[in-house]
Amino acid sequence: NDGSAKAGYTAPSVEGQAEVILAAQAIAGVSADTVSYIETHGTGTTIGDPIEIAALTQAFRETTGRRGFCAIGSVKTNVGHLDAAAGVAGLIKTVLSLKHWTVPPSLHFEQPNPQIDFDNSPFYVNTRSKDWPSGLLPRCAGVSSFGIGGTNVHVIVEEAPAVKSSVSSR
Repeated sequence: NDGSAKAGYTAPSVEGQAEVILAAQAIAGVSADTVSYIETHGTGTTIGDPIEIAALTQAFRETTGRRGFCAIGSVKTNVGHLDAAAGVAGLIKTVLSLKHWTVPPSLHFEQPNPQIDFDNSPFYVNTRSKDWPSGLLPRCAGVSSFGIGGTNVHVIVEEAPAVKSSVSSR
């Protein structure tokens, strides 16, 4: 919780969000270069979204200078804001995306908030469903959930390892 480090009770803090994103990456042992999708809190507000992208950019810039490689989305474009269940809905969406190797689209996106500098960030808004390519490392995503009053959560999820099938001789 970033408590008094925020401008107000409902205003999020770039520093608090960046700190929790960096902590999640450190605990998971991943660098930003390996994260190819972020399920954002994505409130669609003129204040919250620029702060969230600024925090993500600040955190990612600790380990990468790459631009435009990480898709972002928010379950809120699919079902609206689910209040206390928003974070878990985003987690479920991300796990299903990993399972099906598909980056889901952000629905109804027309143009970015002019306060967000996507061109100089690691992020882009994914506007269509697309295959989630595999690489040398497992597919990896982050999920953010930021609550009123400064309760910040970010988790890293990675695709499950392939299960080797075994054929029984019976």
